[in-house]
Amino acid sequence: MMSKFAYGLKRIINIFESTPLVYSIVFLFAWIFLRIFLEGQFEFFHSIGLIPFSYRSIIMYFIHFPMFYLSLFQLITIIISVISRVPIKTVIKSTSCGMILLLLVPILDAVLGHGYLITYPLRLEKYFISFLNPLVTLSDIGVSSGQRIVIVLIVILVGIYMAVKTSNIFKSILTAALVLLCIIIFGGLTTVIAGNRPELLYISGGLLYTDSQKFAIIYGILFIITFFISLYMFDPKTFRRLIISMRVERMAFYGGTGLFGLVLAGHMKANLYVHGIFDFFGIICIFLSLGFAFWALQILNDFFDRTGDTISRARNPLLDNIEPRYYAVFGFSVAVIALLLAATLNYTAFLIMITYLLIGVIYSMPPVRLKRFPFISTFVIAIAVILSMGMGFTIYFHEKALSYIPGSVILPTLIGVTLGFVAKDLNDIESDKKTGVITIPVLLSMKNQILCRLFMAIILSFSFVIYSFFNNEVLPGALIAGIITLIYTLFAKRISESVYFLLLYSFGIYYLFILIH
Repeated sequence: MMSKFAYGLKRIINIFESTPLVYSIVFLFAWIFLRIFLEGQFEFFHSIGLIPFSYRSIIMYFIHFPMFYLSLFQLITIIISVISRVPIKTVIKSTSCGMILLLLVPILDAVLGHGYLITYPLRLEKYFISFLNPLVTLSDIGVSSGQRIVIVLIVILVGIYMAVKTSNIFKSILTAALVLLCIIIFGGLTTVIAGNRPELLYISGGLLYTDSQKFAIIYGILFIITFFISLYMFDPKTFRRLIISMRVERMAFYGGTGLFGLVLAGHMKANLYVHGIFDFFGIICIFLSLGFAFWALQILNDFFDRTGDTISRARNPLLDNIEPRYYAVFGFSVAVIALLLAATLNYTAFLIMITYLLIGVIYSMPPVRLKRFPFISTFVIAIAVILSMGMGFTIYFHEKALSYIPGSVILPTLIGVTLGFVAKDLNDIESDKKTGVITIPVLLSMKNQILCRLFMAIILSFSFVIYSFFNNEVLPGALIAGIITLIYTLFAKRISESVYFLLLYSFGIYYLFILIH
């Protein structure tokens, strides 16, 4: 009898594991959003969308709750895969089908208690001590009966899955216990962070204004961490190619520009509030959203730069035999992460992020492909820099963010970046010639290599000096940066983009210091 039961379980699991991975991911999202819908309708609120439609409702529906479920799902699959040594791809296929249990929570709560006001546990002692005790109710601290029943079912199914896959009772019990512990800790994490007094921490105010934004960023960061761990476990070699291909200096530039805007806006508003952990998380949110957005656009650009990159030996994973569909899906995922982080900040930041990504599309994608044209290409980059500043300004000026960036900052930035970012093309002269990309270094090198260096040195130096035309206080630093750039461009044997970015970071910090003092 038991052998027939075990055989039946194996057949069911084999059916799940034979499902294409993309189907499993679609089902996973289906269970999550159906759960959120049912939770709004059957639980305490009895309304579609959880609460009346608002920005806060959107955060809860599309970011906060999905990030909670997805990050916990990824953590559970990581634990199961590590202990069972079953490839994480295979584990995802089975566990994503098992996530249908999420739908039972609001249904059980509606039957057992006409719906509950589900929140994170308000007090930890009773939550941790009595979670498995069916004689103690936890609804008074925000934990419903449906949640507890379904969590126990999930743990039992995890144990059964491990018994089938490993035939090892110890591993089955260990994995089930670890999954139970992870779920309980995950559920109580926000209260742990609040020092067991969530009502004192998750109040309105700060860079992330509402409690929903604060919850969203906690589980958003956990999602990013578990997402990259899962990717590494999925294919370590391919993951290393992705990491090596990152243009960290450019990601840091755009993220840093967003923080530049935040500090300047806070100074203008005389209210630079960075007081607690969630203000720190808000800073991370600005930085990462812009950094990931650039990474996504870099991936897009790599698809159309393959021919030229074979000559310039750029860090293009497509030249290192990475599977194009995998790279495209990863790029899309990174873009979605950037959008979700921006939306967590505020809806204006979300709109700016959409614009930022669309500008990157017309920059890289043929037939428009604006990167082919001198000065137009770098002017597009200058606009992206202004949008990055605007991300920081949205915290204080909301939908008027771009209108409040001083003209004395916008104009020299548009000119300086348009001129200065021609440096990115210095190492790509031969590849740009072959692919028909017209850049200033290409035009100058056609005439004379020495003149090319001289003109480029002058242009790049002037990109710093231009700031002193709009603010004479910045002149000493602009001259120093300009002279160093001039000397380096003229005499360096091999131009390094990192040197230019280091100068740019240093000058940006100096410029910001002048503006706020």
